[in-house]
Amino acid sequence: MKSLLSDTFARFFSCAFICLVACVLLLAHAPVAYATGATGGGSTTTPAAPPSSSVLSTLEQTLKSNPSTSALGASLQKATQPAATNNTTTNPANKGLIGLISNSLDSAQSHYSQVVAPQKYWSQQFGSAWADLSTLISRQDNDTPLRVLLHFVEMLILFGIVLVIVQYIGKRVRSHFQMHLELSKDPSAKELFIYILNRMVPSLLALLVVITVVLSQPLSLGRVLAVVLLYSLIGARLFRAICAIIFSLSHTGHRNVAINIIHQHGWKLLYAIGCAGFLGDGINNSKLSPIIGSALSSVVATLANLTAVILCCVFAIRFQRPVGQLIANRALEIRQNHRARIETLEIVASLWHWPVLILAAGVSFATLIGLDKSSDALNHALSSVALLIALFFVRALIQRIVTRKLAPLRAKRRPSPYIERILKAAFSLLQAALIIGFLELLTRIWSHSLLEVATTTALGQLALKALSKISLTLIVAWLVWIILDTAIQEAISPSRSSRRGRRASTRMRTILPLLRNAAMLTILTVTVITTLANLGINVTPLLASAGVVGIAVGFGSQSLIKDVITGIFILIEDSMSVGDWVDLGNSHAGTVEHLSIRTVRLRDSNGSVHSVPFSQIVAIRNDSRGYTYATLKLQVTLASSIDDALKLMQETGAEMLKDRRLKQILQNPIEVYGVNGFELNGINLIAGFRTNPQTQSEVVRAFNRRIKNKIDASTTVHLATAWENFPAVSKTV
Repeated sequence: MKSLLSDTFARFFSCAFICLVACVLLLAHAPVAYATGATGGGSTTTPAAPPSSSVLSTLEQTLKSNPSTSALGASLQKATQPAATNNTTTNPANKGLIGLISNSLDSAQSHYSQVVAPQKYWSQQFGSAWADLSTLISRQDNDTPLRVLLHFVEMLILFGIVLVIVQYIGKRVRSHFQMHLELSKDPSAKELFIYILNRMVPSLLALLVVITVVLSQPLSLGRVLAVVLLYSLIGARLFRAICAIIFSLSHTGHRNVAINIIHQHGWKLLYAIGCAGFLGDGINNSKLSPIIGSALSSVVATLANLTAVILCCVFAIRFQRPVGQLIANRALEIRQNHRARIETLEIVASLWHWPVLILAAGVSFATLIGLDKSSDALNHALSSVALLIALFFVRALIQRIVTRKLAPLRAKRRPSPYIERILKAAFSLLQAALIIGFLELLTRIWSHSLLEVATTTALGQLALKALSKISLTLIVAWLVWIILDTAIQEAISPSRSSRRGRRASTRMRTILPLLRNAAMLTILTVTVITTLANLGINVTPLLASAGVVGIAVGFGSQSLIKDVITGIFILIEDSMSVGDWVDLGNSHAGTVEHLSIRTVRLRDSNGSVHSVPFSQIVAIRNDSRGYTYATLKLQVTLASSIDDALKLMQETGAEMLKDRRLKQILQNPIEVYGVNGFELNGINLIAGFRTNPQTQSEVVRAFNRRIKNKIDASTTVHLATAWENFPAVSKTV
C-alpha cells in the first residue's frame, strides 16, 4: 500500500533533480557570460593605461628627497591614493548581464553581416553542383559509362557473394544450436545478441569487404556510387533493426496495440528515414566526395538530410498517439505504486512530438539560410537523437537484466522489503547517472562540455561543490525516508509470509500513520533548509521569522493547541482506536472511523458522521476492548416450572457453543444466574454470555430464537403474557 505522501515525496525529489539539471545547464554558459561581460566590448576607443605604481612611487620618493620639491611630492601622494582606490573599486566585470547582452548583440550582428543571402548562397551552390555534374558527365577519361556500370555491378556482385557466404555460415550455426531468428515479445539479453548477429553482422561484414576492396584500388565513379548505395541501404536496415529491438523491449504494459500499428504502417517510413539519413552521411564523405564533386555531393547530402528531417516530422505527426502510448503505458504495479512517475510519463507522451518538430524546424532553417555547413546541424541533431535512443535502450536493457535476475529469488522466497526498496532507489540513482552522462555527451556533440566548465572555471567549481552537497542531502534524505516508511508499512501490514499472520494492533494502526506524516514533514523541512543553505541563501532570517510566526499562531489558536495536546495523550494512552465503538457523551456515540491529531470522527448507528474535537471529550466509554457481556432475559408465567425453565436456558447455551459462527464470538459457556425477580405478569430469569466486543446483540438474538422454539415444545414452561397471567380477566374473556 502506497499512500499519497509517497507520491508527494517522489514528486519532490523529481522536481529537485530537474532543478539540479537546469542549474548545471545554466552554469555551463555562466563562465562564458562572465568573461564576455567582463570584457565589455561596447566602445572602440581604448582608455590610456594609468602609470604603474612603481613609477609613481619612484617619482614620489625623488620629489620628497629634495627639500624644494617636498610639497610637490606630498601633493602627488595625495593624488595617487584616490586613483588607486578608484582602480581597486572599478571592476569591468560589474557589467555582468549588460556586458553579456552587448557582446551577444555585437557578435550576432558581426556574424549575420558576414552571412550571404540565402537566395544568393543556394544559387551559388546549385551552380557549382551543376558544373560538377557537367564535368562528371562530359569527362572522357578512363570512366566511360560502360566502365562505370561495370564497376558498379562488380561491387554489387562482390557484396552479394560475401553476404550469401556469411548468411550460409550463420544459418548452419543457427540450425546446429537451434537458435530462433525472430524476436519474441519479451526477449532476453541472449535473444537480443543472437538477433543482432543474424540481422546486422552479415550485412556489415559484406559492406566492410566492399569498402576494403574499393580503398585498395584506384577510386572510380562506379565503385563510389556502389559504396554509397550499399552504405545507405545497410544503414537503413541497421536503423530499422535498432527500432525493432527497442519495440521488442516495450511489449509489456498494454503496448502491443501501439507496436502493431507502428509495425504495420510505419516500418517503410522508418526505412526511408534511415536511407535518407545514411545517404546524406555517406555521399559527403571526404574520401568519396572528390570523385563525385565537392559541390554536387554537398547539395545531394543537404537534400537527403532535409528529406530525412521531413520524414521524421511526418512520422512524429502520424504516429503521435502510438509512440505516446509506448511512453506512457506501464505495467499495473508501476501504475499503482508510482503515480508521480506515471504523471510525468503522461506529460512527456502528450508533448514528445513537439521537440522533434522544433528540432527539425531549427535544423531545416539553419541549413536553408546557410548558417553552417550543409550537414553539420543535421549531423548534430541526428547524433543527439541517436544518443537519446541509446540511453533508452541501455536503461531498458539494465531494467530487463535486473528483473530477470531477481525473478528466481522472488520465486523462492520474497526478499526483505528494505532490500527491494533500496534496490529500486539504487536503480533510480543509476538512471540519474545515465541522464547526467547523456547530458555531458550531448553537450560534447554540440561543442561544449559540462565537465570542463565544472572543473576548469572558478564559478563552475563553486557550482559543482554546491550541487554535490545538495545531491548528497537529497540522497541521504531519500534513504532515511525509505527506511522509515518501510518500517512503518511493515509494522502496519507485514508483507513477508513469516510475519503475515501477525496483525498490528489498532493502536499501532492509529498512531503509526501519524508518525509517518510527522517524519515526512520533518525530513522535508530539514531537506529544504539544508538545500537553501547550500545554495547560499541565509536561512537564519527565515528560521527567525518562522519562530515569530509560530509564537503568534500559538497565542491565537489556544483551542487548537488544547485539541492537539489532548489528542496526543488520548492516542498515547490508547483510550480508543479506529474501529472501536465509543460513547463520548453529549450524544456523540458510534464507531471510530478516523483519528487525527485534533479530532475524532465517529459514525453512529444511523449512518451520521460526528466530528468531535478532543478538547470537548470529558469521558470515554469504550465498548470494544477485551470482552463484553450479553445479558439474556427470560420471563415465564407464575405457573411455569422454574427448574425446567433454567434447564432450557442451560441447554440453549450449550447448543449455541456448538454453532460454527457463534463459537468464534463466545468466550465462555453460558452463566445461568437464576431468578432475578417477580412481577405481576410473571417470573424474570436471567443468564449471560461473555462475548467478543460488539457482538452481544447477535448473541441475544440467537438465544431468543432458540429459547422460543424450546418453550413452544415444552409443557411445563410458558412465556408470560399480560392477559394470561390474570385469571379473572381470562375467565371474563
